Amino acid sequence: MLIEDLEAARQLIEMQIKDIAHVITKAPYGFEYTFWEDFTAKIIDRIYGNESSQRHGFEQAGRGGCFSVFESYSEHQRREDFIEILNCKKDYLENLIRELENRQRSNAGNQAEESHPDGSRLFNDLDALLNSEEVSPLDRTIAEILSGIQDPAVLQEARQHLLELREELLTASPSWSRMKKPMVWLIEFGKKEFFAILPFIAVYIRKISD
Repeated sequence: MLIEDLEAARQLIEMQIKDIAHVITKAPYGFEYTFWEDFTAKIIDRIYGNESSQRHGFEQAGRGGCFSVFESYSEHQRREDFIEILNCKKDYLENLIRELENRQRSNAGNQAEESHPDGSRLFNDLDALLNSEEVSPLDRTIAEILSGIQDPAVLQEARQHLLELREELLTASPSWSRMKKPMVWLIEFGKKEFFAILPFIAVYIRKISD
């Protein structure tokens, strides 16, 4: 990953940590928790790749001594174990952030002047991109969307719109007016694909102008 991509990854994880304050007030193991856990796992996939040790560690965090997911346990015990699991997952996510920050510092000297790779060349070999450990979360997500398209004409259209959106997001001041066209196309293309890109728009939105 490049430095700016590491920063985006860190902010995605921080968003999930902030949500814990809301999730912890809800019913143990209910809809809010399930949605939060699944979405956090997907973010980890986009940062580290599918079936990574980081995702496995997140899913297992806090599970060792907590068995009150079963209905036979008292409401008090379920609540106590639920809070313990969330606190363990929070600790785990905070460790991931520290790891990303360490990578940022170690890469700073070598990559401070490096720019994002050109998208037109980067996405020529989707398999290589998906198998790379260095690909950014945003580029991995775009590659996953493109790799699932079979129709050559649709693939060409998707590539054009997604790379246009990528290029705009990675500028110093992304233009909302220039982002709208590829975003409308993405919404019409598919709900799953739009929500896969949405977290990155949320991260970069602080930079978006007009």
